[in-house]
Amino acid sequence: MAEYTISFFTADAFQGGTLPPQWENVTANGTGQQWNEDWVTKTFTLDYDADGLSTITVNDTDAEDDTLNDYEGETTGQAVTASTDSALVGANVENEYEFSFEDAEGNVFRLVALSDGTYIFGYTFDGAWPPSGTELTVIPGQDISTTDDQSLNSADMRAPCFTRGTMIATPHGEVAIEDLREGDLVLTKDHGPQPVRWIGSTNVNAMQMALNEKIRPIRIKAGALGDNSPASDLVVSPQHRVLVRSKIAQRMFGTSEILVAARQLLQLDGIDIAGDLAGVEYFHMLFDRHEVVVSNGAETESLFTGPQALKALGRAAQEEIFTIFPELRDAGAVIEAARPMVSGRKGRKLALRHAQAGRALVA
Repeated sequence: MAEYTISFFTADAFQGGTLPPQWENVTANGTGQQWNEDWVTKTFTLDYDADGLSTITVNDTDAEDDTLNDYEGETTGQAVTASTDSALVGANVENEYEFSFEDAEGNVFRLVALSDGTYIFGYTFDGAWPPSGTELTVIPGQDISTTDDQSLNSADMRAPCFTRGTMIATPHGEVAIEDLREGDLVLTKDHGPQPVRWIGSTNVNAMQMALNEKIRPIRIKAGALGDNSPASDLVVSPQHRVLVRSKIAQRMFGTSEILVAARQLLQLDGIDIAGDLAGVEYFHMLFDRHEVVVSNGAETESLFTGPQALKALGRAAQEEIFTIFPELRDAGAVIEAARPMVSGRKGRKLALRHAQAGRALVA
């Protein structure tokens, strides 16, 4: 059983085209077959800032990791427990149909129609969201998914991400994360210069962050981890792990170097939710193996390709990664972490002990 929050918008967000009346308040027939490609004006400007986003909180009672993947044969396991639209509370939400748009640069976004079993009440994206105001075109000739048991990844930012402007150490000096490309060499702690195998990004706007605290970035101020670590403020996603090296870690875990998610360190001075940001662009950087890299002078992790992190990236990014590393399609694939990764409760306990002792996380 899991509880998660999904942000969504209504059909009013689609501007610049003629929307068929069937797009909103259409009676769902239980199989998603109300979708008809002939209804669609092919290009729209998506403006979800005008009317704002709404949210639903869903209690998913099955044992699966994905969300909205178990509404099949009238088995309802996704009850809405809270929503900005009170009329939806108590309904069982399902993924009615989904299809893909692309923007002018060829970036692909997977749109999902959300239904309460009778009416489609809104739309969300599986994985990355395009910025509001983006012109989107329906990708022609695609296979439209119209079954109720399609999965939808949770809105939680489970993948470790850097933010635009983060400076990454390379053999040629520091390079902004957004300027790195596949094949560029990056300095790693354990294996020296290593080529970037894949890099992707995700935009999150202020409205999404306001509605879902779990995706708000965390700012690690200069020197908050230790002497000159980081050398300048570092902003990362909540799940992004930083390297901790201390005697306290040695006593607690039997090893002096461990990886801890940024959100588990919020009780320490100089580490806070970056609530002042109007939006953020998260970047994901992947190597042949999980690595420790230097970002703004601090040692942090690269993308860890565990199942939860991959699901958080969205379907399009997953397929790109699977093309490079086909072995990751196997849900049982064993991924070796660069350092032991400490769980949430133990990570918070570690942070508390450092705070009480007045010791730096990086000694």
